[in-house]
Amino acid sequence: MVPSPTPYSIVETPVITRLVGDGAVVIASGGGGVPVIEEGPRLIGREGVVDKDLAAAILAHEVGASVLLILTDVKKVQRGYGSLYPEDLERISMGEARSLLKKGEFGAGSMGPKVQAAVNFVEAGGDRAVIADLDDAPAALLDNAGTELVAD
Repeated sequence: MVPSPTPYSIVETPVITRLVGDGAVVIASGGGGVPVIEEGPRLIGREGVVDKDLAAAILAHEVGASVLLILTDVKKVQRGYGSLYPEDLERISMGEARSLLKKGEFGAGSMGPKVQAAVNFVEAGGDRAVIADLDDAPAALLDNAGTELVAD
């Protein structure tokens, strides 16, 4: 087991911003990178696994995105996931999301980091975050699929 440090910035944000500005489609913050810490002017690699959802929320904020789209393998976030009567959530307010996270409603290694990333992004000024199935990505951007998280 290695630690999972909470990310606070993305080293490559300036390059990513420039590439996006030039019209490139950039795939970034997908996980698997080496976490680094700052020691004076140097970046030093550390053993650990950075959560890709939390990193994506930071990157989306740093590049000025208005929407964070988190794609996964479920149609919607569910209250009571794995129970006899799960409830699909179409839309979650920040307050409700925080409350459900605090109650442990979402798995720490599955939906929890996705919902936390959505909360972080909207708290940082993003308009909305959507968690949806990969196949529903275009519809989710149009608010026709997935679970949308918005400010209170």
